[in-house]
Amino acid sequence: MTNDRLRRLASRLAVDRYPLCIERLKIVFDVLERTAGQPQIWRRAQCLAEVLARLPIFIDPYEMIVGQGASQPMGLEIDAEYGEWSPHEIALLKADGFAMSPEDEAALQALYRRHSPQTMVGAVGEIVGDDPELWPFLRSGIVLPPWKDRREGSGGGYAQSGLGLGPGFYLMGIDFGRVIDSGLNHVIEEAVTELAAERAAQAPDAAKLRYLESVILVLRALIGFAGRYAELSEALARREPDPARRRELEQIAAACRHVPAHPARTFREALQAFWFVFLAINPSPTAAAGRFDQYMYPLYRQDVDADRLTRDEAIELLACLRVKDMQLNRVSGALNRKKNAGLAKWHNWTLGGQTRDGRDASNELSYLLLDAALAMPVPHHTLTLRVHAGTPDDLMLKALKVVRSGLGLPAFVGDDSYIRYFTRHGVPIEEARDYLITGCLDANLPGRSRTSAIGMFIVPLVLDVFLHDGIDPNTGLQVGPPVGDLDHFDDFDSLLAAFEHYLAGFMALAARKNDIELSVLRDLFQDPLRSSLMDGGVAAGRDVLDRKMPFENGAVLNPVGMINVADSFAAIRRVVFEERRCTLGQLKAALDADWQDHGALHAACLAAPKFGNSDPAIDALAARLYRFWAETTESLGTLYGAPHKPTAISITSHQPGGALTGATPDGRRAHEILADGTVSPMQGADTRGPTRILGSAMAVDQDPYQATLLNMKLHPSALRTEADLRKLASLIRTYFAEGGKHVQFNVVDRATLLDAQRNPEKHRNLAVRVAGYSAYFVQLGKDMQDEVIRRTEHGAV
Repeated sequence: MTNDRLRRLASRLAVDRYPLCIERLKIVFDVLERTAGQPQIWRRAQCLAEVLARLPIFIDPYEMIVGQGASQPMGLEIDAEYGEWSPHEIALLKADGFAMSPEDEAALQALYRRHSPQTMVGAVGEIVGDDPELWPFLRSGIVLPPWKDRREGSGGGYAQSGLGLGPGFYLMGIDFGRVIDSGLNHVIEEAVTELAAERAAQAPDAAKLRYLESVILVLRALIGFAGRYAELSEALARREPDPARRRELEQIAAACRHVPAHPARTFREALQAFWFVFLAINPSPTAAAGRFDQYMYPLYRQDVDADRLTRDEAIELLACLRVKDMQLNRVSGALNRKKNAGLAKWHNWTLGGQTRDGRDASNELSYLLLDAALAMPVPHHTLTLRVHAGTPDDLMLKALKVVRSGLGLPAFVGDDSYIRYFTRHGVPIEEARDYLITGCLDANLPGRSRTSAIGMFIVPLVLDVFLHDGIDPNTGLQVGPPVGDLDHFDDFDSLLAAFEHYLAGFMALAARKNDIELSVLRDLFQDPLRSSLMDGGVAAGRDVLDRKMPFENGAVLNPVGMINVADSFAAIRRVVFEERRCTLGQLKAALDADWQDHGALHAACLAAPKFGNSDPAIDALAARLYRFWAETTESLGTLYGAPHKPTAISITSHQPGGALTGATPDGRRAHEILADGTVSPMQGADTRGPTRILGSAMAVDQDPYQATLLNMKLHPSALRTEADLRKLASLIRTYFAEGGKHVQFNVVDRATLLDAQRNPEKHRNLAVRVAGYSAYFVQLGKDMQDEVIRRTEHGAV
């Protein structure tokens, strides 16, 4: 920590229990009751407007950027949109470190009984109904989490911080730069002009009229929300005894009077304008700040040149912004939160990269954001550095110094592969170079694309079903078509081809589920504020979920555990078809016994080649499976008239996915965790060092994927000197030059992690990189802690 302000702000983040609040829910239900029968987008706009006008507000001591996302400090507001919270699910939340008063618990259930809210889960379940294919598929958990019933899904909903409209699980980047440079009044004026023209048309479009009216309402409401904070700041200033703090409050009040209504005049005002808009696109675990160092830099440079801002003051303000993001929390139902453990969220700030004409885009602000992470070493917000051939060595070293601190950030992504992802779909290279990272690692174009149907597809569970003749071992339901006697497969190639055909059938079911979710989101959960700040968002006259985007990637299919499947087929090829140790049926019997009394066969499967060691045979298998996934995904359409896109991230879904999956032929025991990420080896299976891991990863064509993920763990001794950092920077550059898309690092030793598991009170601030985000180690469940511990620890690069 660099100063007393930051120390005090950080101390307020440490809470033993996170408050669960129902103030936002009460406002939303009140509005929905009063607006019954009105167009859905107008009802949603009024919900947002009244939350901005009525939710209690407060300003923490010492903070320089104001705006809270809940009615209590570090609180989470129960959402109305995703699903309902039963008393049982609330009890599970309380057992996991959340707090709710008995009065609010009773009031919550009374609200549900009175309003019977229409939730996303309930709407999807109603459409699925008794579909003989989709309903068993949902119950299986092949796409996490497994559903319990059609109304409640897997159980629970969301509780999140933020003032906007839910459920908000979208990967997209809105135009923050427009708000900062032009102000919301400019967008309102555009909407008013468009509305007048539409009303004057011979045959006005009623849907467009309602959309524009909704946009005007919510943008004016957000300006009004800033005004509430101006009034509160002025009131606090009048009774503040400390002259320095009084001046700060007066400065905050002046900023809130000006932004986000008008163009920001200073860097401080730009940060405040950004934060008000960011609050309004939350609650969203995946809200992205976009290319923050690009659209914020001009005002930073202007203030520095005018001697209105010093470098240290800028770092302090950026560190304060990290505190603000730490105040936004989110949690879901018990089964759902297993796939995103540790209060996961993915508020991604994209750094560096290229300009539209191919020059290096990094600037002083790129470095200062990394300095701010060192000054405020908390897990969020996350940072991702775009790396290309022209990325300065100094920036790479600065980023790796932050990695060395143990925060697990920034992540590193390769510009070449990400840009090729877009250009292969016809996006001009100038636009492709402007991509941002949304969510964990998924790429989107600012204002011009968005992903709103995202699932965690457990590929090893499909293999489990395949080996059990189409029966889901967990539910006993016939989920897939019968396979017949496994021993009728005479050769390995026919077996693998049969599995791929089988997998394609389940991918088609996942695509059907995605289309249902897209239709429900489009019809019930419009967001005029977010939509208005997309490219052409006013003139389009349609919600962002109700229009085909310039680059259309509304739905993705996302494999989890593919490396386990590749390792499994490598083992099958060796022990069944090459060494003839057993038949496929006998191997299945060993799997059903979880390897008990099959020690020799288990040892043989464990000894089979494993991904992550640059073994050409197994690497080719992984490459084939990922190529098959990408090609099959792109053959499946969406309701937007464009194909699905492949992506490959895991969050922490490899833990619940593994819990649903029996023993697998790679030697893994039943219900154990799966391999994380996309091209990460199975924990402990990589035995030949970091360069061999990258060699395996480079065998996979990652360009077709919207994201991929590679986790690596380094012992702190591997990064002691600047020479160590330069060697790692060179390795990263080589990986990206050869087609790699992403890599990230944990720098922590096993002994520290084990001690944190035994003595969590001594390690409350120990952050680790989990998947596409960092989290406090002690806030992870034991299974995920064990997974991080079991990752191979490399002592040298």
